Order: sequence, then C-alpha cells, then structure tokens
Amino acid sequence: MFRVLKVSREVALTVVALLGLLCIVALVLGFIYKASFVVFRTGSMEPLYPVGALSLTVQVPAGSLVPGDVVSVKRSESGVLVTHRVVSVEPDGSGASLRLKGDANSSEDPLPYNVDTAQKVLATVPAVGSWVMAMRGPGFIGGATLAVAVLVVWAYWPKRVARHKNVGDPVGETTGR
Repeated sequence: MFRVLKVSREVALTVVALLGLLCIVALVLGFIYKASFVVFRTGSMEPLYPVGALSLTVQVPAGSLVPGDVVSVKRSESGVLVTHRVVSVEPDGSGASLRLKGDANSSEDPLPYNVDTAQKVLATVPAVGSWVMAMRGPGFIGGATLAVAVLVVWAYWPKRVARHKNVGDPVGETTGR
C-alpha cells in the first residue's frame, strides 16, 4: 500500500511539474510570437467557430491580411474584442481599414476597423474555451491552489524511518550470526 501511495505522489508531482513547464513555455512563446487565445462567446461565427471554442491567434500586420482570414480586433468605441472574417482590406499608411463580417451574420459589421495589427486565428478547438473560462473562476482557482498545497505537503511530509533488528550493525542489515 505504501508503494502505491509513493508512486501516486511521484506521478502527481510529475504531472504538476509538466503542467507548470507547459505554462512557462506557452508564456515565453506567447511573448516572442505575440500569440494569445480567444474564446468565442457569441454565435456570430457559427457553425465553424461555435460558442465555447478556443482559438490560437498570432499578431500580424493588418496590411498582410486577405479576405477570408479570421481575425480578432478591438472595437474602437468600446474596446470589446471582435473575432470575425475579413471581407476586405484597404491599406492606409502603416495599417489598414478592415471590413469584417461574422459567418452567421446577415450583414457586415457597421463600421470598418482601422488598425495597424490584428490577431489572426491559426487553429481552433471546439468546447475547450468553455473549460478555460470556467478555470478563471474563484472556485476553480481556490480548489487548484488547495490541491497543489496538499500535494506539496504530501511530498515533503517527514518519512517514517524503518527500524532494524540489529541496531548496532553499521549498515543496518542482519548478519546471520
């Protein structure tokens, strides 16, 4: 039984360490490549991008976009992030004026987006975004903190020293005398 607990502890610690390493690598790569994640919270891009989907995006110059690309930009008046498909690109100086439309919408967005850069969608996984949003809540964060704390205490809890019959023997083994 003790061996099972020891192996379980080591596996749990290894999993937590690998998840921590994955988070660090993701942060570094996100910083270098200006990558981020977008969770689709409305149905404006359904059915290809359903509510709750998670997309990986990278920052690109607005002038490099072409019609058909899916991008995330902020609305200038509200600062809300909008992720829609590019309908047209009109370069203007260092940036571009983008006309966007949600796949499920009947018309284009009412105003163009004048931006220097945009977050271009590279890959999308359905339903994972709902999990990510749930993990941002205080219940999950508190539970995860408690779980990691218990795991750390378990890992560093003092071990019981096995007692041997021949205490005076320097290596603690029986000699058969």
